[in-house]
Amino acid sequence: MDGDAKFPPVLELNVGGVYYTTSLSTLVKSQDHMLSAMFSGRHLVAKDKDGRYFIDADGTLFSHILRYLRSGDLPCSSMAPQVYKEAKYFGLEELQQHIEQMPVMMGKQARLQFQSRLAGFDEAIEQILATANKKQCIVSDEIVSFAVIAIHKDSQLVMNPAFDNDHRCFVNYPQDLNSADVVIGPWESDIEDVTDRVYLRAIARELESRGFTITFSKQGSCSYGIRNPDRIDCKKTVFKFIFHWHKFQ
Repeated sequence: MDGDAKFPPVLELNVGGVYYTTSLSTLVKSQDHMLSAMFSGRHLVAKDKDGRYFIDADGTLFSHILRYLRSGDLPCSSMAPQVYKEAKYFGLEELQQHIEQMPVMMGKQARLQFQSRLAGFDEAIEQILATANKKQCIVSDEIVSFAVIAIHKDSQLVMNPAFDNDHRCFVNYPQDLNSADVVIGPWESDIEDVTDRVYLRAIARELESRGFTITFSKQGSCSYGIRNPDRIDCKKTVFKFIFHWHKFQ
């Protein structure tokens, strides 16, 4: 709805079902963002049935937007990622820049940049989650999922026909019960001193950032060589990731 509109100095807002009272001067403070354009007087703004100006956005998070417009206050660390999305929605570039420089956001960006330099990282995450989604069991009165991961940075291609290069890695148990669910490697990184364990810690941190509660531990080297008549050992190391879902009291 385009056309001229004149707004009162004090505005009643309905932001996604949450009501606010603020001044026109606050909403148009600084230029070149969505709110200043909406209430510039150049456009008509929709109203709800009670006459409040309607803004289609997250009503709870809008309080942080208002505080920033009023006094430049930034959100706390725990709310920064959510408020950042709202700042992008409203086109508040200065607020975006401030939040991008907060430790929580800089740490997240550093983590994502590091992950992007680990070959096969995203695929490994998806395979681990697919395994966790279908392998629930109860251990010590707790619902958990296991994902067994075999990993080795360098390639291993054995020409001896007695060695099965496509075998399923396992550790000290019958292969059909404890074979690896996910195999990572060979993989590359342009960062020096990144080991298999560092790679797996990066996976753990990514899963934790998504809200999962996990632990992981080294189970040992792949035991394939034990069953190989020529004693050709597989170089992969096997780890177990445990997803903790629910503990019964």
